[in-house]
Amino acid sequence: MNPDQAKDRTKALLNVIETMYELTIINLEAVIEAITERTKDEDKILKICTALNSWVALNASLGGEVEIPLEVVNGLAGKILL
Repeated sequence: MNPDQAKDRTKALLNVIETMYELTIINLEAVIEAITERTKDEDKILKICTALNSWVALNASLGGEVEIPLEVVNGLAGKILL
């Protein structure tokens, strides 16, 4: 996947999370950058976003806004990309 495709795929997956939980990820672009700087692999992007979905489910309120800490993104990515 080229960098633009990877960013588009990551954004689409994160938009699904926003829709599911009726919230806005206020640092969406930073999360996209953090993920796509580490990998451009579609399967790994999916795994990272799936893990972020679980994090959001456990840590965010329905509706409103959430900021996903980049430490969380990098920590999950680090474990997935081993």
